[in-house]
Amino acid sequence: MKMKLISVMLMVAFVWVSSGSGAAMAAKGFSSFKAAFVRNGELWLKEGRQEKKLVNGPFVRNPKWSFDGEWLAYTKGEAEKELWVLQLRTGQSKLVSMEGGRNFQWAPHAEMLAYQTEELLQYVDVFRPDKPLGAAKGIGNYSWLPDGKGFFASSQSELLPDGWTPISLYQIPLAGLSNPSQYVTVHVLPSPSDDFFAVATSVFKWSADGRWIAFLAKPTASLSADSNTLCVITTDGVVFRTLDEMANNEQWFEWAERGDRLAYIAGIGREATSNKQLKVIAVTSEKSAEYTPKGFVDQAFAWQDEQHIVVSRAAESKPGDGQTTIAYPFLMRVELESGEQTSITKPSSKHGTYHPVALKSKLAWVERDQSTANVIVANERGRHAAQWIKGIDTAESYYEQWYWDEVLAFYEGR
Repeated sequence: MKMKLISVMLMVAFVWVSSGSGAAMAAKGFSSFKAAFVRNGELWLKEGRQEKKLVNGPFVRNPKWSFDGEWLAYTKGEAEKELWVLQLRTGQSKLVSMEGGRNFQWAPHAEMLAYQTEELLQYVDVFRPDKPLGAAKGIGNYSWLPDGKGFFASSQSELLPDGWTPISLYQIPLAGLSNPSQYVTVHVLPSPSDDFFAVATSVFKWSADGRWIAFLAKPTASLSADSNTLCVITTDGVVFRTLDEMANNEQWFEWAERGDRLAYIAGIGREATSNKQLKVIAVTSEKSAEYTPKGFVDQAFAWQDEQHIVVSRAAESKPGDGQTTIAYPFLMRVELESGEQTSITKPSSKHGTYHPVALKSKLAWVERDQSTANVIVANERGRHAAQWIKGIDTAESYYEQWYWDEVLAFYEGR
């Protein structure tokens, strides 16, 4: 049953935060984090004010940091199939899989990497990446358990003569990955029907209080799915709820750093230029709010703390309204309790601001025009903005859904 959304009175103040003479102040504190980024198809490291090329191209993509910042995993090749790991200390790269694909995830507390090829889930110790420690067949999608001792995974729905099989959700211990008899069935999703239709899931994300798991139930495994169901389930599988409909974008739903509040970008349709609203729901109480003003769309966001979200917003462009150009997005900071919203960057006809990332006492984003993309860092309110990385590769865009994590990944110390 879909949740009834409660609108919040929006107090929107378009106050431009200047990056003028104080821009140098943003440079302070750069040593508290580092970034892996892609430039000209090659993998680079930015640490403080220093840049270093790590991997020659072509076609390096999808850098991901290990939990301790000692390793990077990445894909290589035009089809992004090769999966590699790089040890920062030695600078040496090792091939994990010729067919590793994009769906790879670091363990939360160990130097182990899981990856999925078709319906096969495997994981490796990065010191011996060519020798998988275990494998599971028939997996639709997965995530590491928060303690790193196993996986939470979905089965792959199959089309039989009498219809699609329902999806099972499993908890799988590492030691039992290759033995289906050790899988614990947590929940079986409703059978596909007119009210609920899912043949695949997204990855799984845990609430900060550890009580809930959020995921997308997808009517097709294709990226083109225009309407997916945002779901939550308690970790014991007893309570299952459908919350809303949204695009097939795993970056568009995230839990707050504490408690049980889930933020997401709602609205069916693959176009990020229309019908996309930022919503927040406290899952346990089912209290919810919407924060996108009429005439605008929200396209990406980042939690800064329990009360503030920074969102990338643009003027709405509805299909068939005659607009020949798409509006560039700008950044807004939203205070959830009051609904008050303040501008971090100006709307512009020349460039857009994308991919907000909340760092310790800092805020980063990507600024892009028709020819270049740069990484900007400012304080947590967006003041004293300064260019930190010049000239990263432009990310893939799918109907104005931008996947900047393909070319940029931050790491902050433990």
